[in-house]
Amino acid sequence: MNKHACVLLYVASLSWAADAPAQTSSIGVKERAANAAKPLPFEGRETVMRPRNLIYERYGWTAATPAPPKTFKLGDLITIIVREQRKWEADADLETKSKYDVKSTLDAFVKPTEGGLGAAEFRRGVPNIDYKFNQKLKNEGDSSREDKLTTRITGTIIDVKPNGLLVIEARAKVIHDEEKSEITLTGMCRKEDVTADNTVLSTQIADKEVAINNKGALRKASSRGWIPKLVDLLKPF
Repeated sequence: MNKHACVLLYVASLSWAADAPAQTSSIGVKERAANAAKPLPFEGRETVMRPRNLIYERYGWTAATPAPPKTFKLGDLITIIVREQRKWEADADLETKSKYDVKSTLDAFVKPTEGGLGAAEFRRGVPNIDYKFNQKLKNEGDSSREDKLTTRITGTIIDVKPNGLLVIEARAKVIHDEEKSEITLTGMCRKEDVTADNTVLSTQIADKEVAINNKGALRKASSRGWIPKLVDLLKPF
């Protein structure tokens, strides 16, 4: 066999190998089928946290070292931004009707006699009772009230819970001429809700209790006297 015949035979064998179907084992088929049935792994969109480079954070020009979380202790001051708004409306209607009709006649009565008991005679006619009573009561009530309170008040941390919640108590007293106003606010908030300027919104305080006590001429002018209070307490009508 010459050199040209060997080359042609080698080329023919390569073309036959390319056209022949690939041979696969049964184990490989089972593995591919099992992998196809498995769900694809979920890739989250959040950025993977990389380890910190302490040398770069210390000597780098553009490095910014994250600030450590702020800690609180008893006696620290926190400013509370109070923004409270309440609107209350109520309507009530009451209508009652009462009617009584009583009729009674006494035909005979017991009378003691010498021999025992007997029937008494009515010299002025038979006593009777004829009573009628009609009552109709209709009451209507309408009440509407809207309160707003916007202020800043600084409170003191009086307790730190084991889970990190801060218990705050704030008091303020304002005196202007003859008017005196006292505000007391208590509640709990998370330390994460305290901003960088050491403030927290009143809407982020749990178990919140706000008490406002006003004294002075304006309070006396807008309050009811003891007679209206007594009438409302007894409710004669």
